[in-house]
Amino acid sequence: IRQVATTVLLNQIGCFVPATRATLGIFDGVYTRMGASDDIHRGMSTFFVEVSEAAEALQRCTARSLVIMDELGRGTSTFDGLAIAWATLQHLVKSAGCLSLFVTHYQSLCCMEQTLDGAVKNFHMSFQETSKTVNGRPT
Repeated sequence: IRQVATTVLLNQIGCFVPATRATLGIFDGVYTRMGASDDIHRGMSTFFVEVSEAAEALQRCTARSLVIMDELGRGTSTFDGLAIAWATLQHLVKSAGCLSLFVTHYQSLCCMEQTLDGAVKNFHMSFQETSKTVNGRPT
């Protein structure tokens, strides 16, 4: 996920990008909401930090921005988290109109591919373990 943001930044400054072929426009900002952490010494729970970061990205992004949201809504209950993720994705598509990478574990969001007129595309990533070694050593 971070590689997408890094590639956009490299492209912006005219550097080589790690791709066989890439067509990227000009972005006015890259906004991310990733990871899970609290800021207890400032009185901010994990959920508060998550929602604050998402809100800042939503306030600042434009149609020329890249927004990356990773597992938004995990810091709260399932239904509240789903509602937050759903509303955020809907805002990114309908209001902001920006290029977004929205990573989620909420399978209910998959239907947005049909309900948002093709503006959302679902992708699934999985992996297959091929050996039981790490750096050549058995695990």
